Amino acid sequence: MNLKEIYLENETINRIDPSLYGIYHVKAGLRNENGTGVKVGLTKISDVVGYKVEHGKKNHIQGRLVYRGYDIEELAQRRTQENLGFEMTAFLLIFGKLPTHRQLLDFHKELIKTADASQVDIHYQTSNLLNAIQIEVLKLYGDDKDPDSDTLEQRMLKGIYILASMPLFMLSHYKKEKIEKYPLPDKGIAENVLCIIRGNTHYTDLEASILDLLFMLHADHGGGNNSTFTNVVMSSTGTDIYSCISAALGSLKGPRHGGANIKTSAMFQAIFDEYGTTTDEKILRNIAKRLLEKDFFDHAGLIYGIGHAIYTKSDPRCQLIKTACKSLAREKDKMDEFHTLEAFEKASLYQMRKLKHIETCANVDFYSGFAYSLLGIEDSLFTPLFGMARTSGWVAHHLENRQNNRKLIRPANVYVGDE
Repeated sequence: MNLKEIYLENETINRIDPSLYGIYHVKAGLRNENGTGVKVGLTKISDVVGYKVEHGKKNHIQGRLVYRGYDIEELAQRRTQENLGFEMTAFLLIFGKLPTHRQLLDFHKELIKTADASQVDIHYQTSNLLNAIQIEVLKLYGDDKDPDSDTLEQRMLKGIYILASMPLFMLSHYKKEKIEKYPLPDKGIAENVLCIIRGNTHYTDLEASILDLLFMLHADHGGGNNSTFTNVVMSSTGTDIYSCISAALGSLKGPRHGGANIKTSAMFQAIFDEYGTTTDEKILRNIAKRLLEKDFFDHAGLIYGIGHAIYTKSDPRCQLIKTACKSLAREKDKMDEFHTLEAFEKASLYQMRKLKHIETCANVDFYSGFAYSLLGIEDSLFTPLFGMARTSGWVAHHLENRQNNRKLIRPANVYVGDE
């Protein structure tokens, strides 16, 4: 019996006509007809603003990313010279208020002290780093004397343990050597990560500051993104926090959610390989046109790093990373590459308007891969680093859901098969 052949022979039986979604008023992908997300929950943690709906009409506005009432630009400015912006952000998301300077230093020390990767198995074979991290997070359940405790305080402490240990899990598997503790206990998480990746402290203050900023920008993005929603759905069952964070990592592993930064970086490399560095408007518009017409790179008809489900006029994360990239490119003597990306951004937006009739903007992925590459970080780490930073938001949303929403999340489907 060839099960594969049987399945392929009956493939049409399992196909659902897309027109049925409209007939039965089902929101495909939890999207309304105007592209906005279906409202499925309440949160106080963060907000993603890209439009206002007035009198039933969707009006686009400048993008905002808000953590607990603070715009991300303000939080970036509040960073201290210790480069503890990520720690400040994690504290804000999880506890609901900005820490005092003393609380920030103590929280940082707690993360450094709590982190433990002694149980990591670097010999476990998997082709995906996020898969390896998932397994390490799940193994914490077995080491926990009371893993199913449902008190918020215990869940919070377990979440801090996961958050603190995640970078060590990731980098132990990446470097194929067990890294049990942070090498620079007096430095921030971002600087420790940079030190471990480089294998030394030969980096500049600007490099450490930019990685810290990247972690801040990736820490959360509202409750509606796929990985956070996965975490919240799991949380509603009352299961342990290790399972919830592992599930969120599984969601992020999907290329339609967490892999866009790698695709964007590969697309830019293809441009550099074929055209070199250039700011020629005609050349760059032609490249954008070729991408949209499936005549270049992966032939998917996409310009990676361009467009967003919510942001239209601007993505505030992109703007901050772009500014940081310019400073770092100047330090690294990579201004030709930066100017190429900047000019290609304009060319892409032009062709999106002309060929797709879409007003859109560059998103967080457009410059983040370039920023990581300027820091000497390989693309295999792009998404794991994103997940490491996003863990702070996952923990915050997990706790919020367990405190406020005791209902099991259980949506419904419409049966359209044979009667």
